[in-house]
Amino acid sequence: MTSAAPSRNGAAVRLVVALLLVACTVGWRRGQYFAGSLDPVVVAKGALSGLALALAFFFAQSGPRRRLGTGSVWVLAVVLGSSVFGALVHGQFMASGLVAVRVAVLAAAVFFMLRGSSAVEVIWSLTLACGIVGAVAAVTGLPTASTGRLQGGVPPLSPNELALLAGIVVVYVVWRMVLGEFSWRLAAPGVIALGVIWLSGSRTALLMLVAAMAVMALHIRRPRPGMVVGALMVACLSTIAALTTGVFSGFLERNGTGASTLDSRFIAWNAAFSWADSVWVQIFGGGLSVKIIQVKGQWWNQQPLDSSWISLLVQAGALGFVVAIGWVLWVLRGVLRAPRAHRSLFLGLWVFLVGRSLVESGLFDATPAFLGLFALSLLAEGGTRARLRQEARPSAGTAPAGPGVPMPPTLTPQPTLVVRDPS
Repeated sequence: MTSAAPSRNGAAVRLVVALLLVACTVGWRRGQYFAGSLDPVVVAKGALSGLALALAFFFAQSGPRRRLGTGSVWVLAVVLGSSVFGALVHGQFMASGLVAVRVAVLAAAVFFMLRGSSAVEVIWSLTLACGIVGAVAAVTGLPTASTGRLQGGVPPLSPNELALLAGIVVVYVVWRMVLGEFSWRLAAPGVIALGVIWLSGSRTALLMLVAAMAVMALHIRRPRPGMVVGALMVACLSTIAALTTGVFSGFLERNGTGASTLDSRFIAWNAAFSWADSVWVQIFGGGLSVKIIQVKGQWWNQQPLDSSWISLLVQAGALGFVVAIGWVLWVLRGVLRAPRAHRSLFLGLWVFLVGRSLVESGLFDATPAFLGLFALSLLAEGGTRARLRQEARPSAGTAPAGPGVPMPPTLTPQPTLVVRDPS
């Protein structure tokens, strides 16, 4: 009993921290952008992120410290530093400085979570938090599904935000199956999350999720018969639906809009390359608070950037853009070198998060996508990989007690969850 109580307490603290982090990074207002004013929503989000950091810090100090690389911290510092300096030149120092501080606080909270807990425990907590917040938003926003795209009710998430939270849940469930577990109780959350993505109408999220599941499936060695039968049934039903109904074409066309949303994105992206009004802004950007850009030759004058990479080019300039590209590729290199038990999960998250960032913003901002990317970056570092191998061994002295990963009652893991192949 004495060993189980601390484990339960640790799982509860991790979940609280994860819920605070996810709750303060999703949208609380629809269609509004931070302009620098300290209104109640901004203050509340800042308070939640500060509380999450404090809890994560004290939790990390209460137990043994786990080895964790720090290279990601320095890379993030360069990106944030470039954006802050650019904001100072561009005249957006206060607004962009506050956003940069928020991002730094979130990164610190993730760092201390990983310092005090195993990799899978932290990712599981963040996944569960995404599932809880996404489920509440989807259920309270069900009436919006009749308008064509499901949106969140409380909190008022956009369809793409809902798809992001649901996609993280699906990636985690698929990883569990890749490791050899399969049950309908395990598959149920994944199916529900897929349904949320479908109702949200987020084509990018669905496409990147399919790509993530494909690369994860390559890590399956001896699939169980139930998994094979289930996969064949899903493939069969999907093919029949595609051939006999217009459900897939309707999803891709999204009420007849077709590729018009991508066309409008190109307009903002073209404007981003000629946006800078000085060499300093071109190199260092205009600050993380710049979310909308002026466009010419259209019946509208302003448009959101809608791409993490184009946004970063505007916000952190050429310096931040180049550093971020190197950062993401460096993370991929570390992911491919991770122990096999973790590799499929890390690779699936990388493909999903980075893939959707090409046409959706938020990867380098205070969003759930950034939480996932920064956690992935810390875990993929060379200074952390030795610890991952140790966590994958059931006999390791620093391995978590019991099965290794706290799971909800409906998703009870097998004792060998993360130790199938510690190579």
